[in-house]
Amino acid sequence: MAEPGELPLNPLGTLVAPVYGSETGHSAAGKRRREEYSPGVMSPVGDGDESASKRRVKGQDVLFRIVVPSRQIGKVIGKEGCRIQKIREESKATIKIADAVARHEERVVIVNSKDSDNSVSDAENALQQIASLILKEDDSTPEASKVGAGHVAANTIRLLIAGSQAGSIIGMSGQNIEKLRNSSGASITVLAQNQLPLCASAHESDRVVQVSSLL
Repeated sequence: MAEPGELPLNPLGTLVAPVYGSETGHSAAGKRRREEYSPGVMSPVGDGDESASKRRVKGQDVLFRIVVPSRQIGKVIGKEGCRIQKIREESKATIKIADAVARHEERVVIVNSKDSDNSVSDAENALQQIASLILKEDDSTPEASKVGAGHVAANTIRLLIAGSQAGSIIGMSGQNIEKLRNSSGASITVLAQNQLPLCASAHESDRVVQVSSLL
């Protein structure tokens, strides 16, 4: 169980999203965003009885797509890109930030690496560092705690996953997602397709997994 105000990161290690390279019916902006991703990436999600490291295949790509509110992207990038560069160097993961689709919209941070013998992949290491920055309290932005149109609770991380993975995460009758909730102490929700953020419009089959700490 996480301390108050902290997000349990345990469930994030199972939410690794495959990305597909179809060019059909997407805008030029969407095409540019897809080129930021590595096609054919997949790490399957099991029934929750085995660790993520045991389920993954060695040498396979591990990829995360993190939806970051525009008001928080500066905390991730840092002055002149110093913070994101430090995460790259420390984690050894590849990290890219997709262009914003519209002003004040969310940005997608793409993190990937090869899997290894380590219990935590380079991509997972980078994900945890980025999540910590997003969740860091900032008294200078009181609106960060506001929830409504265009706002997400300050104690929340959102990940994009392929629609084909949603069923594996939820499980039969919701068993898998309930196990994740119980083991991590986090509130975990797979949002409906009509709640997909604009920054994910290049992949219309994607879903959003929202992970929040229970304050």
